[in-house]
Amino acid sequence: MKKSIFTAVLLLISAITANAQVTYKVNITAKPETKKVIVLDLIDRNALRDTVAVNDSKATINGTKTAQTIMVIIDPDNQLQSFFVADGSEMNLNIVTDELDGGSKVNQSMCALSRKMAEAKTQEEFIGIMRETLATNRDNIVGAFVLSQFYSVMGYDELKKELSSGAAYLDYPLVEPVKQYLKGLEKRAPGNMFVDIEEADTLGVNHKLSEYVGKGNYVLVDFWASWCGPCMAEMPNVKANYDKYKSKGFNVVGLSFDRSADNWKKTIREKELNWVHLSDLKYWNTIASETYGIRAIPASILCDPDGKIIAIDLRGESLGNKLKEIYGF
Repeated sequence: MKKSIFTAVLLLISAITANAQVTYKVNITAKPETKKVIVLDLIDRNALRDTVAVNDSKATINGTKTAQTIMVIIDPDNQLQSFFVADGSEMNLNIVTDELDGGSKVNQSMCALSRKMAEAKTQEEFIGIMRETLATNRDNIVGAFVLSQFYSVMGYDELKKELSSGAAYLDYPLVEPVKQYLKGLEKRAPGNMFVDIEEADTLGVNHKLSEYVGKGNYVLVDFWASWCGPCMAEMPNVKANYDKYKSKGFNVVGLSFDRSADNWKKTIREKELNWVHLSDLKYWNTIASETYGIRAIPASILCDPDGKIIAIDLRGESLGNKLKEIYGF
């Protein structure tokens, strides 16, 4: 993918701050069986969604938006989605192949990125595509879009460097949640000491985190919930590492974002998660979220014997590799 395809002048960014309104017109080609598509504003999720009828694989989408608003077209029946930028240009877009006829350079680059994203066969390949694209698009809103799609898998140092890079896209509205996410990470950044909180165990008895952390052993503080699919997918890995290293003093403290005590306790029991579990059952309003800036789960902090945070958000092999580094096996 050539850099020139992605290049867009900084005036594209200035149009955002000026709140200029532009009309857009996209003539789409869909699958023969597609009956409708849904059009959403990627920035303002509360904006009215448009449902557009598709006849003989064709439809026209038009409207007025703030300049450089990123829009998404969804074919719900075929689980397809395509992105475009409302920048005043008219274009013909095949939402099956993400091929674009006409349109601006920034829209050409959005479609080229969409094709690459669709072709990625593994998460590692997907992340590689996003990193490559981000590195070549710091002067345009494609960079903002890319960052908004994969910031949660970036490491703390990598994300902090990106948000302090001076990139032109940093003032784009899509980047604001990323900035808030980094603020959360800074509350639990490696090098910080853990912050004490108090919650109840499954019997309703209150305990402080300091009863377990900073007591001479390595402790993984795991932020999770029984309703969280990715959390439950990661849980066998946490359990395997706990079972492997508990004889060496390694401990896990689960801080749950549940709101149903029954579901929380049932999951602990059925999954045999035999370590410390605490919760105030306040869902996203839990004190754990407020104290440690958690805006997405699963999340974690790994504390050393003194209670200093030495790593965050270790998942999969990275957790096992870190513990192997610590314990030597």
